[in-house]
Amino acid sequence: MAGIAFELRKKLAKKSLSSLIQTFAYSAFLSSGSWIISIFSIMFASYIAEIILKNDKIVADFQTSIIYLIALSLILSGAFQFYISRFTADTIFAKEYKSILPNFLTAALLNMILAFIIYLPLSIYLFHSVSSFYTLVSLLSFVVLCGEWVAASMLTGLKSYNLIVYSFILGYSLTIAIVYFFGHLGLDYLMLAFFAGQALIFISMIASIINSYPSDKLFSFDFLKGKNIYFTLILTGFFYNAGLWIDKFMFWLSPLTGSNVFSHLRASVVYDAPVFLAYISMMPGMAVFFLKLEGEFAGYYSAYYNAITEGKTLEEIYEAGNKMILSARSVFFDVIRIQAIADILIILANNIIFDFFHISYVYIPLFHVLLLGTMLLQILLVLIGFLFYFDKRNFSLFITALFFILNFIFTYISIQLGPYYYGYGFTLSLLVCVILGSLYIRRFLNEIHYFTYMFI
Repeated sequence: MAGIAFELRKKLAKKSLSSLIQTFAYSAFLSSGSWIISIFSIMFASYIAEIILKNDKIVADFQTSIIYLIALSLILSGAFQFYISRFTADTIFAKEYKSILPNFLTAALLNMILAFIIYLPLSIYLFHSVSSFYTLVSLLSFVVLCGEWVAASMLTGLKSYNLIVYSFILGYSLTIAIVYFFGHLGLDYLMLAFFAGQALIFISMIASIINSYPSDKLFSFDFLKGKNIYFTLILTGFFYNAGLWIDKFMFWLSPLTGSNVFSHLRASVVYDAPVFLAYISMMPGMAVFFLKLEGEFAGYYSAYYNAITEGKTLEEIYEAGNKMILSARSVFFDVIRIQAIADILIILANNIIFDFFHISYVYIPLFHVLLLGTMLLQILLVLIGFLFYFDKRNFSLFITALFFILNFIFTYISIQLGPYYYGYGFTLSLLVCVILGSLYIRRFLNEIHYFTYMFI
């Protein structure tokens, strides 16, 4: 945490417009979820493939395959992500640095074995009408993706954000290069390009962890020992990722909104393009969130709890606590303000954006609903970030499970009601969770001193 905060402050210290833009861009890239970067990169690779192949059908098949791989791998590995990140943070706090590598390798290997067992029959079903080579490479890609998400979570726990970014840049650059030079050979080579990029990302992450935290053993099961198991984080990781994707799967699988793309893979012409554009629009707000949380709030958080553990006066403790609370409120409202401005600009540029991506203007109303939904998702991520900082694991599980359940129920209702209601299931589920989460965090911060001393 200190390292990334120092990096952000160093960039801002130059006090120039260029340094501000660089810092904002840096934060935007660091804060964007790995899967958002993945989808953005795949869209770019598909754009290149479309130019080279001049075959929309093959490009659509490739895009659909990759989205399924990303979605299913995130859901499956979700149980490991928050859990291994927390275990890593605890290991760093205890200064047991030699335990990091063996526990990571064990967690990644277990996740990848589980991925292979589950996805092997699923891949045969999903890709029954394509070549065996394509099915095999998709299976290998899925297994590597599951290991990659665990590695990214490990590096997040180590606050090694730069390594995550550089690994993704390196990997997707390779994917785009292979698509450019070999994409004309067809669908098999597009999937091979994706696998090569993911393998490079995963290898880069492993190499970084081995280099930074060497150990005298390769495997360890310490993270599965009783005192280290956080079932709330395991379930939170699963429900968070499942909640993000459940509405997409429902639109894909529903006969009212989905259609078959190829083999047994389905997509939704109505929902997919607007929802993924809405997710990409989150980057400005996420950049501010990351910048304020790691560059400002983290410092006030540490100062407050250091004041308590170092035995400072009550007045000094209250002053540090008030600064932390003001910083938390600043993070919350700054994210809303910046994203609101970004969304207004995006709405004003609707026609330009939709023309660029060759999307019909018919989907603009749905896009507006989803823009509001992704803005609420950002607020929920801010609240979850605070919940993790204050170790409120039970409520984080409650709020993510509620998001999953409500998104499922409301999305089903919206599909049955018809096109005018599409997107409202996703947005309303987030609205309920944001209201409840905001009330909880507000009450907690108002009584922060009571809660802090009660558990000392």
